[in-house]
Amino acid sequence: MTRDNAKANAASEIARARVSLRAAGVLAREGLHDDAISDAYYAAFHAVRALLFSIGEEPRTHAGVVHLFNVRFVRTGRIDARHLSALSRAQHDRTAADYGTSVTFTAEDAAEQIACARDLVDAAEALLAG
Repeated sequence: MTRDNAKANAASEIARARVSLRAAGVLAREGLHDDAISDAYYAAFHAVRALLFSIGEEPRTHAGVVHLFNVRFVRTGRIDARHLSALSRAQHDRTAADYGTSVTFTAEDAAEQIACARDLVDAAEALLAG
């Protein structure tokens, strides 16, 4: 990946993160909490992919995104560890929301996931801008 490609890919991922955040908010307002949880996760996921693309990393799996985020950004102190915890929880909850039948998410759950995702997207954008 060239430097220009990395920058373009990072910008594209941040844009996708913002769209997913917006969608999560709409879904939450409509009472579709499971879907809001899922889109909140994808907002965080795309923000982390933006960070990884910005340094030339191209993870191929969701687990790879989490792992590389931890290694390249959290362990190095470039981003607060709370974002890794939020991403891991969002990934778990997204799986339950998308595939589980015994878990019911509330409006509060959705609001919390959206807030955490927004915080991560904002942190990623700030890091990319700086």
